[in-house]
Amino acid sequence: MRLFRILLVIGMAGGLTLGTIGCSFDFNNPTPSEWDVQIIGDSVFDLSGEIQLYLKTLSGKMYKDRSVSGAKIAAIQSQMNTALKRTTLKTLIADGGANDILQGSMDCDSDPLTSGCLDVLNYVGDKMEAMLYTMYTKSPNDCVWLGYYHVKGSEAEKNEAIDYTYDWLYPGIFGTVYSGFKATLVDPRAVIVDSDIKSDDIHPTSSGSQKLANLIWNAMVAGNMYR
Repeated sequence: MRLFRILLVIGMAGGLTLGTIGCSFDFNNPTPSEWDVQIIGDSVFDLSGEIQLYLKTLSGKMYKDRSVSGAKIAAIQSQMNTALKRTTLKTLIADGGANDILQGSMDCDSDPLTSGCLDVLNYVGDKMEAMLYTMYTKSPNDCVWLGYYHVKGSEAEKNEAIDYTYDWLYPGIFGTVYSGFKATLVDPRAVIVDSDIKSDDIHPTSSGSQKLANLIWNAMVAGNMYR
């Protein structure tokens, strides 16, 4: 994948956030009190809605949430396009990408990763390139991108694909700095443990959601992002 084939394009994959297989429902869409911070993504945000609630406790605001369970990266790109219609938008909180794997036909459970799996990761990366470039051109919109944690049990073979994104794709993306735009990657792998993941081996429990919300909030504070 040519990560920098377009000048100033900086994006890539959605951190392998795993969503509900084979569905696309907006389970949690709370009434927002803050529209200049918006959430886009999949079921890591949407399934329980607890990340939004913990962020409300931290910020005192309910952020506009556009995440949808089961969303693939193309759908999350559409969520972003809708969010960017707000001319005063300042910060996007995002995740996404793994439903392209879970709902697709390519095998990402093999060791080593198959060429088909790598193709999917690169496809997601290409979509994210376009998304982050769009965010950049709409500055001062900043972005906190939530990468995925290690899954467990029946899904644990996906961890090699997750680590691939961190080792080979993210460094060339989030290490690039552009004036007026911050794209911060949040890596929760060292923080989320098995007990923070539900029995489906994929989604965060309440404790996991609280940890993820704290990581997002800390990144926003450290980056001096609007919150």
